[in-house]
Amino acid sequence: MKKLIAVSAVAALAATALSAEVTFGAWGRALWVTAANAYSTAEDKDVVVTDVHQSWGEDAPRVGVNASGNSDNVGFSVDYHANGAGGNFPGDNCLIWVKPIEQVKLTVGKIDQNELRGDACFGLWNWDRIGAAGMGNARGNDSEGWTFADYLDADGAGVSISVYPVEGLTLGAGLPTKLNNSDGKWDNGAGTEYGKGSGRPLEEVLGKKAAYVGAYKIEGVGTIKAALKMQADGTDKDGKAKEKWQTIAAAFDLTSVENLFVSVGATIPTLNSQATGVNAYARYGVNEALTAHLIVGTKIGQKDAKKSAEEGEFKTGLGFLAGVGIDYNLEGGLALFADVRYANNIFASGTSADKSDNLVLGAGVTKGFSNGLVGVAFEGSTNGRGRYLCNPTKDPAFMWEIPVRFEYWF
Repeated sequence: MKKLIAVSAVAALAATALSAEVTFGAWGRALWVTAANAYSTAEDKDVVVTDVHQSWGEDAPRVGVNASGNSDNVGFSVDYHANGAGGNFPGDNCLIWVKPIEQVKLTVGKIDQNELRGDACFGLWNWDRIGAAGMGNARGNDSEGWTFADYLDADGAGVSISVYPVEGLTLGAGLPTKLNNSDGKWDNGAGTEYGKGSGRPLEEVLGKKAAYVGAYKIEGVGTIKAALKMQADGTDKDGKAKEKWQTIAAAFDLTSVENLFVSVGATIPTLNSQATGVNAYARYGVNEALTAHLIVGTKIGQKDAKKSAEEGEFKTGLGFLAGVGIDYNLEGGLALFADVRYANNIFASGTSADKSDNLVLGAGVTKGFSNGLVGVAFEGSTNGRGRYLCNPTKDPAFMWEIPVRFEYWF
């Protein structure tokens, strides 16, 4: 009997091991940029500069590695990002997840899983995100989360709860919490301490920070998504404080047409000083070589700083952004891209002042390999919206640069 029990235990352990795995991956990117008409404050003149940075402007190269473990019921994920001379540990993810039952998944830690996020990433997003290529929508989400933010990720740190009651249906909540300072005391800013730890009052987390999410995938048609994002204190159009408010979000991803993907999303704030956003992204594979992209964004009821200052009361305007891009694959791993985007003054700068809008354009070529690429491009941006300072005594200039892109993935 003892031998039988031992054999059964070994068999159970082996079965568990077979259903579990630990994997390692890696991704990194750097841009070596040479840019004209950057302004030198020391020399008081325009100079040509060269440096290395990331697509989002920080230290480079980004050299990232990831380890993740998965089984039927438990898993983890952790990233390490080396950024130029510095480092970032953990990176986007440092999390543990468990599934107490098949229909429920609980995740805790630093979270960047993007389960329901609606992106619009193409063209210049993969190069230097200057001007309109890097602008956020009405809720501040850039091309990542353009039509629907990653609400389940708990603002990047905390607890995520996902429930899958039936096939195609996702219900969940993202609860932002602190992850650090476990031996310290948390102060609410008014001298009130809550003892050891970095805890926030539960009422504040649930009522001012959490997101509540639902999505349903209709097979062969697309996915409907909705969220209620709780917001912290704000001020309305009349300058009156509002203790808490919400953003209502909804989106639909269309996948029923062959080679076509369309995502449309909207964010509606309950605070009247905040802009409503309606955003869209479409991607169409014309043939095996050519893919076309379209991006549209709006800020409806966006505060106009110029008119508000002139008239002494809250004035708004309509902000909009529109852009198109193409990708074209050649033989031998070569690929071309072109991208042009325009944002009017309200969308780009929150003002109707002259020369506060932006046109950005770019084109380039990459040579791809099995686990990476190298490429070169040209980028130009109007009204001084480049990566570098322009001469403050002159009208905002047309800024241009030539980035060389290095990228790997394993």
